[in-house]
Amino acid sequence: MSSPTRKRVIDLSHPLAQTGLSYCAGHPTFTSEPVLSLARDGSNVSRLTLGSHTGTHLDAPVHFFEGAATISDVDLSSLVGPAVVVDVRKDLKEFHGTITWGDIASRAGELNSEVALLLCTGWSQYWGKEEYMKSPHLSQEAAQRILERGVRVVGIDVFSIDGDHVVEGSGETHAVHRLLLGNGVLIVENLTNVEALLDGSAYSVSLLPLNLGGCDGSPIRAVAWRV
Repeated sequence: MSSPTRKRVIDLSHPLAQTGLSYCAGHPTFTSEPVLSLARDGSNVSRLTLGSHTGTHLDAPVHFFEGAATISDVDLSSLVGPAVVVDVRKDLKEFHGTITWGDIASRAGELNSEVALLLCTGWSQYWGKEEYMKSPHLSQEAAQRILERGVRVVGIDVFSIDGDHVVEGSGETHAVHRLLLGNGVLIVENLTNVEALLDGSAYSVSLLPLNLGGCDGSPIRAVAWRV
C-alpha cells in the first residue's frame, strides 16, 4: 500500500520573535521567556506576551464596533477554503500608494462569498524596517466593490489595510476597516510570502485564529496549499 502524498504547505505568516517585528504605535510588543526548564522542572514552558494584533493576525468586527462579533464569534468556514490572489505590486513602487479597484477589476468575476481575497503588494519585504509603516492602502471605492461581490475575508501583506491614509476632510484613518468590518467582512493583515501564490495555480488557505473568547483580534498561522 502506497503512502499518502504529503501536501506542500506554504507559510504566509511572519515569525514572532524578540526582535525584527513591526508594530503599530501603542500595540504591545512580543516577548517569550522561560518559566520552567527541562533540567529543573521536567519540562520546558514559556510565558508569552503579545497583542491581539501582533504579527500576522485577524481583525474581528469588534475591533472597531462596540458589541459587534468577536474572534470567538466569527464563522470559521469563511477562513478555510479557496483564495483569489491578486498581484497589485505594479503601481506601488512609492511609499503610501493606493490600491484601486482598477488593480483588482480583472479578477472581479472570481470574487464571491466562497473565496478569500488576498492582495499581494510585495510590502512584506520591508518587515521589521522603517519603510514597512509607509505601506500601501486599499481605497474605499475598491473596498466597496469587493463588499458588493460578497467576499467575506480580505487579506493583505501590510500592517493595516488602511495604511496611515487619512480620508480628506474627515480626519478618518480607518475608513476601510469600518466599511469592511461593519459589514461582517473579516480582515487579515501582516501576511507574508504571498508572492509564492502567484504562479497561476489554484490555492486554498487556512486563516484560523486562536479561540479567544470576546477578543477583538488574534494572531494566526496563515498557510496555503495548491489544489
